[in-house]
Amino acid sequence: MPDTVWVSSVMGDYTIGNRQGIREKFYGGDWAPPTFRLGVEPDHVVVAHRRHTRGETLERTDFPEAMYVFAENNWKRVGDLFCAGPFYAVKGRLAEVLKDFDLGKGGLIEFPIYAADKTTRLPGPFYLLNFGAIKDSFVPGESRRLHPERTVEQNGYELWAAYDIEDGDIALTAAAFEGADLWLERKLQRTLFISGRLHDAIIAAKVKVKFRSVRARIVD
Repeated sequence: MPDTVWVSSVMGDYTIGNRQGIREKFYGGDWAPPTFRLGVEPDHVVVAHRRHTRGETLERTDFPEAMYVFAENNWKRVGDLFCAGPFYAVKGRLAEVLKDFDLGKGGLIEFPIYAADKTTRLPGPFYLLNFGAIKDSFVPGESRRLHPERTVEQNGYELWAAYDIEDGDIALTAAAFEGADLWLERKLQRTLFISGRLHDAIIAAKVKVKFRSVRARIVD
């Protein structure tokens, strides 16, 4: 329903990005080796990834410049939500749906994926998912199944995590209905929020992504 907010645990699904058969190249860097054993990312990538998972808008140069396929059979099994290095990316039906919705200050950034020769560009299109909306409608005192993560002294608020949530466990104010259709909440870690409009469009398009979504509860 359009007046419903959906809470997705997809960011906790670490199988996304596992053995995709693609590797990346960051700006000013070399191509990552064609292996499933991922190394430690450079410090600037780690910092950008932390910002990405908080929902902050990144610069184009924070993301991979391009990627290449080194294991075609693995890549063929990758869904419409995948990982470009440590960042989220989209393709196919999911990308087409997201284009029609408010993603905040970020949005979709088209980027190239090449064949193993690192020269032949695959048809795509492929997009980096640059989050661009952080809301402050989450109400910890009215929510269930929460775990405190840490106190963020700089901003004076406590950061929470939620696991194994069900319909109604996460409470939001009506402010959640304002603004972007895809966002993260300032006080809730690694949890993606989807407007009812966007959720309905994803279902209608038969996007094959397990968002693991439950309904939020709106409180006064």
